[in-house]
Amino acid sequence: MVTDLAPPPEARLITEMREKPPRMSMRQAAREAGISETRWRQLEAGVRDFRGVKYAEPPGPAQTIARMALAVGATPAQLTEAGRPDAAAELEAMAESVEHAPPFTGAQRRALAGRVRRDKNGLT
Repeated sequence: MVTDLAPPPEARLITEMREKPPRMSMRQAAREAGISETRWRQLEAGVRDFRGVKYAEPPGPAQTIARMALAVGATPAQLTEAGRPDAAAELEAMAESVEHAPPFTGAQRRALAGRVRRDKNGLT
């Protein structure tokens, strides 16, 4: 058991982005990211509960963090600032292959491509 249960920087970024108006529920965000609501809660809180004991949740895989970032509108630059250049690279790769990404809806593909263009142009 670890005593420091503060969420990691990428989790704080995702929480901040999710809570910006229009606020998005964890359930809706998890659905958009294609992960379970339980997993979303664990990664966002940085904590996993096991038999009533709270443990620090290890950092999520880069692809999962990138999908979470996409769901809440975070950019690759913001992920890099939060200490997750690996997830930023995943998010950029998603944008580059956006036309060939069947898990995304048309609106998600357009939103991702727009975010990455704005990010590259310094318009975050």
